Amino acid sequence: MRLIFLLGFLTIVLLNTSGQTNFRPGYIIPNSMDTIHGLVDYRGEIRNMKICTFKEASEVPSKEFLPGDIYGYRYNSGKYFLSKNIKTKELNDIVFVEFLLKGISNLYYYTSSNYSAYFIESKDSGLLELKNGDIKIKKDGHVYLGTDKRYIGLLNIAFADCPEILKEISSTNLTHKALIKLTRSYHDYKCTGEACIVYEKKLTVLRIELKPMIGYSFTGIKFKNSDLEMVDFQLSSSPVVGLAMNFILPRINEKLSFLFNFAFNRDYFYGTSSEQISPNYFDNRYYHIYNTNFMSSFAFKYTYPKGKVRPEVFVGLYGNSILNSETKFYIETVSHGNVSTWENNYEIFRKFQSGFVSGIGVEYKLLNKLRAFSNFSFLYGENFQYNGIKTNSTSYRISTGLTF
Repeated sequence: MRLIFLLGFLTIVLLNTSGQTNFRPGYIIPNSMDTIHGLVDYRGEIRNMKICTFKEASEVPSKEFLPGDIYGYRYNSGKYFLSKNIKTKELNDIVFVEFLLKGISNLYYYTSSNYSAYFIESKDSGLLELKNGDIKIKKDGHVYLGTDKRYIGLLNIAFADCPEILKEISSTNLTHKALIKLTRSYHDYKCTGEACIVYEKKLTVLRIELKPMIGYSFTGIKFKNSDLEMVDFQLSSSPVVGLAMNFILPRINEKLSFLFNFAFNRDYFYGTSSEQISPNYFDNRYYHIYNTNFMSSFAFKYTYPKGKVRPEVFVGLYGNSILNSETKFYIETVSHGNVSTWENNYEIFRKFQSGFVSGIGVEYKLLNKLRAFSNFSFLYGENFQYNGIKTNSTSYRISTGLTF
């Protein structure tokens, strides 16, 4: 139960930290159509379409603008957002839409947690909604799901005066790239005096970072429901080698990512116990445990987005596969000066252990895209083993490596 509460608390803290600001050079366009340069907060597509947070300089307080309060805003040489009154079945409100292309016909994009659509705007057809959807088709008493491609017909309406692109329309998908290409083709055919303007800043849907690393681990273990409960095992210390993979979704949030970590190490736990059964009878026991581990973990990671040195925090779950486990227990009895020794070994650990992981770290830029990182992580697990034995394991790890 404590594990669940602690994991929940760390998750809340991590999600709250994602609300930190990330101001970038840009400008706002008031309804008077002036331009005011300064810094615009970047939080990902969904929030950017709800609110604009702006300040004229880093040292002055920021102001928040809702859609309609201003004509629009833009990041320097990047994404451009305009206030638009959208009236569809799912949405009837003034919102910020992303301005993808300006030409004879303009192209916009809007997304929220439950609705996404593109919009083509022209003088003749007005604002047309383009979206994907599922349709139900009834045939022979069965209901089948199909893809709703009515947007193809709307594109034919929007570009009806340009038969040269009819074939291109029929094969167009609802993506930034495909619609920008199609709208640009239409502009090039219909306008001979002025080129269209593409405002879209190309952001990859998914970016994967590789992070080879080395480190050191300090692990403690305690047993319950067993004779081993009275044994005080020394900390195991061992080197760690591994590889992490960081999955980032730039279009959603550049600060939050999904971190997968794989690491290999070998633990050695040593403990002793001694018992005086009678004045002339002693029982000494020596315990040696060797575990070869392959650990994998999944964590949510938040990275502070500014500066050459960027702090980070992460929280998640881990699974540890014990590739090999070897136990050597020696029992030594001393009776009236006579010493007898024998070995009593048995299997304790199940092959798979689990628990939660959390940590903090820092990442710092070296050259161009090459970055180095160092972090400190804490791992805790409670697991049932063979013969009803329960183990509590606590591990502290220090790691460093490079990010490619």
